Amino acid sequence: MRISKKVLAALLVAASSFAAVMPASAQMMPLNDPVVAHPDPESLFTSSDPHLHRNKQAALHIMRELLQCGQWSRAGEWLTDQYIQHNPLAGSGLDSVIHYFVNVAGVQPTPTCDRLTSPIVSVQAEGDYVTVVIGRTLPIPGDPNGGTYTTTWFDSWRFVDGKADQHWDPATLPNFTPPAVAADTALREAQDRIAIERLMWNYVRAIDTWNADAYAGVFTEDGSFGETRGREALRSMVSTMAGNRAADAPMLHHVMSNQTIEFVNPNRAVVRYYWQTVSRGGPGGERPNLLAQGWGEDVVIKQNGRWLIQSRNVAPG
Repeated sequence: MRISKKVLAALLVAASSFAAVMPASAQMMPLNDPVVAHPDPESLFTSSDPHLHRNKQAALHIMRELLQCGQWSRAGEWLTDQYIQHNPLAGSGLDSVIHYFVNVAGVQPTPTCDRLTSPIVSVQAEGDYVTVVIGRTLPIPGDPNGGTYTTTWFDSWRFVDGKADQHWDPATLPNFTPPAVAADTALREAQDRIAIERLMWNYVRAIDTWNADAYAGVFTEDGSFGETRGREALRSMVSTMAGNRAADAPMLHHVMSNQTIEFVNPNRAVVRYYWQTVSRGGPGGERPNLLAQGWGEDVVIKQNGRWLIQSRNVAPG
């Protein structure tokens, strides 16, 4: 189907307009159907044609004994001496590919190698070529919940006399971050961690001292604690709680521990921790009592150079 230049131009304009309104921090989510592996992958490496069957079986040994089980001492059984490599991370030649997997990647051979367990989707063979499509599961970039998605990889070989003589795959060179940029990023994150830790300290001191203004001030304007949203509502919540306390009620300490800070992007982070609410005690006086405990997950964002709580979510347990 051919697309006219006018229609193509309109599509490009629409796509550009859509990209322009997307926030820079928008998280990309997978749109594809899941990649499903074949239940019996070794059955795909057979053919009624003797020539294709020989090449498919050699590809099976490469996938199983070499790539899966790391038995690179046997590589000469299925790879030619010249083995032309098109993966930019590995040089051509049998010795080079063995060096890459053994010395660079540090692959160790497994003691047994009975069955192919890689998630093979399909195997195609024609003439001297065999292409294997493999399923892959990867993390969703920037997903604070650790979600994953599926996609595919391929390995394609050209065979000569039953041995792979040439190889292709979709590998690319990794992104290079200049040392100065990496150092700047590390310094920024270190400074932001200190600021976020100070933010959480200001939070617990505000609630421990029932300072409603200071408490509301550590949140964004639309910040929330559970179902309570907005600075005015948060200020009112703390004022009401303080007003309802009995005159002889013990003072409280809100303790956060095992805290981790995960940066989603330079202006957004997730803070996870355990929390405890403890009544204040002292030498010769009442013993402190553990009143409640649980875990929490807060979202904090940087606004105008200042870290603030966007949402605080705690649960008992």
